[in-house]
Amino acid sequence: MRRSVFFILMLVATLQAAAQSANNTEKKFETPAFLSIQELPNHMKYIADPPTVDSEAFQNDAYYYKWGKEQRSTPRGVQAAVDEVQWTAKAFARAAGFIIDPKECPEMFKLVEGVQKDAKATNGRAKAYYRRTRPFVQFDEPSLVPETDAAYADSYSYPSGHSVRGWVCALTLALLVPDSTEALISRAQDFALNRLICGRHYKSDVDASLVEATAIMSRLFSNEAFMAQLSRAREEFALKQEQLRIPTTD
Repeated sequence: MRRSVFFILMLVATLQAAAQSANNTEKKFETPAFLSIQELPNHMKYIADPPTVDSEAFQNDAYYYKWGKEQRSTPRGVQAAVDEVQWTAKAFARAAGFIIDPKECPEMFKLVEGVQKDAKATNGRAKAYYRRTRPFVQFDEPSLVPETDAAYADSYSYPSGHSVRGWVCALTLALLVPDSTEALISRAQDFALNRLICGRHYKSDVDASLVEATAIMSRLFSNEAFMAQLSRAREEFALKQEQLRIPTTD
């Protein structure tokens, strides 16, 4: 009888510890801005498992990893290093044709920051589920920016967080400036592929990020808070676009 009680108490303690661990993990996730947690896209329904190291798909990932390393000594490599650390919206300023400043255009800033939070919240849950090792760790090699390797080593690779934020940012800015759509999409493609050059992600990571970004944007388009903020941002841009616009170098 005493042994039964002991095992029951041990089981309760184990379950409590597991619940506390789950709560602690949940607290690490980004809190979404426009979408509720229940509204976040369910990655299990639209993203397949990442390639295993013994698969043909992984050989494709390895090929692009090698391609990325070959770009590190080029101007593209310099841009990849900058993209790793700069604010996402700043990376798209030139493509959009204007600068988002929280003081000059607070409504636009709130829009872009909000979709970034929704992207982080969605991506964080997907990464925690798939738990894929980053390529520079997998191949035991330094990345393009080795001084930050330690900060990335214990985090996960699939899908690419930088890439999904880049796509969401580009697609949101295109709603403000439709004439810049092509430039924004082109920049988002480069922004994503630069993660390969850094050695932070595989090609399949950035491919999955575009699927994830599409799911996030689809949810946002049916979200009243997002649409209301988009309307305010459009009104603000219409009033201030000339003072925000980046001068051309022609």
